[in-house]
Amino acid sequence: MPGFRSRRTGPRFPPAPLPDDPADLSRFAIRAALDQGFLAAGVVAGPSSQGWAGFRAFLDAGFHGEMTFLERDSEARRSLDSILPYAKAALCVAREVPPSGAGNVARYARGEDYHDVVRGELKAVVASLRRAAPEGAHFRVCVDTAPVLEREWAVRAGLGFVGKNGMLIVPGAGSHVVLGEVLTDVALAPTAKTVDGSWERCGGCRACLDACPTSAILAPRVVDARRCLSYLTIEKRSPFTPEEELWLEGRLFGCDDCQDACPYNAGSRWSEPATEPAASIDPAGIASLDDADFGERFARSAVRRATPAGLRRNARAALARRCP
Repeated sequence: MPGFRSRRTGPRFPPAPLPDDPADLSRFAIRAALDQGFLAAGVVAGPSSQGWAGFRAFLDAGFHGEMTFLERDSEARRSLDSILPYAKAALCVAREVPPSGAGNVARYARGEDYHDVVRGELKAVVASLRRAAPEGAHFRVCVDTAPVLEREWAVRAGLGFVGKNGMLIVPGAGSHVVLGEVLTDVALAPTAKTVDGSWERCGGCRACLDACPTSAILAPRVVDARRCLSYLTIEKRSPFTPEEELWLEGRLFGCDDCQDACPYNAGSRWSEPATEPAASIDPAGIASLDDADFGERFARSAVRRATPAGLRRNARAALARRCP
C-alpha cells in the first residue's frame, strides 16, 4: 500500500533464559563492579519503580523548571522495561568523586566527564557478565542521561539512603558520588537485605537545609529546582533574573553547599584536597569564548552540559558581581 509503514509494536527480542543460580550471578556482578573500582554496588530485582508517584508530584508542582526532558520522559521512568525490553533487574553502582577544595565548579565536574568514565567502567562489567550469564542475555548501561530514577534504584539495591537534600548518601563515604546502572533481562537475585530510604536516618539534622543559599530545599527531600544553583547554572537556558544573578555569587557550574554541610561528608576521607584538576574557571576567559573554543576546551568535561551560551551567561553574571 503506498505510503504505508509497518510499525514494530512488540519487544525487540525474547527474554533471556533463567540463570542456574541467580544469587551467585548477582554476587559475581557485584564483584565485577567492585573490581572496576566502584565504591559500592548492589542488585535490585523487578522492573517497576516504587517512587514514581513522588517524581510525578515533583513535576506537577513545576519544580523541574525548564527541564522539559523530565516531563517528556516521565512515563518511561515508571519501569526499567521501558528502556530495556523484559528488564528484570539492575546492577546499581556508585563511584566516588575525589575530594577537592572550594571553587566555582561543582566537584563532580572538575575532571574527566564522569558519564564517559562510568560508562566505560560499566561496559567492562558487562563484558565480564556476558561470560557468566546465560546465552542470549541482554544488558544496557545507563549513566544519568537515561530515564531512570537513579536514586530510588540505588537505595533499593542497598547502596545507601536519600538525605534531606535529596542526595544519595553512601554510609562511610557520604554523598559525593556519581551513579550508574546496568539493566538486564536476566533474573538476578536482589542483594539488599534491608532497604531504608528514609531521611529519618538524618535524625534532627538540618544542616543541608540551612546551608542552601537560596532555600531551594523546601522540606526533607523536596527540592524546588528553580531555586537550586546547580539547576540555574547548568539546566536553565533562559536569561537570569536580577535575583538569580545575585544568588550565583560567582558560581559557574553547579553548587556543593548542601553536600559540603552534611555531616556524612565530614572526616578524614575528605580532608585532603586533590592536587588536580582545577576547582575554578576564570569567568573572564569564558565570557567571550566562542562555540568552537568551548567545544574544544570542554570536550571531555561535564561542563559542556551548560552549553556555550549558558556558560557565557554564567561568566557574565560572575563578572558583573565582582567587587571593583
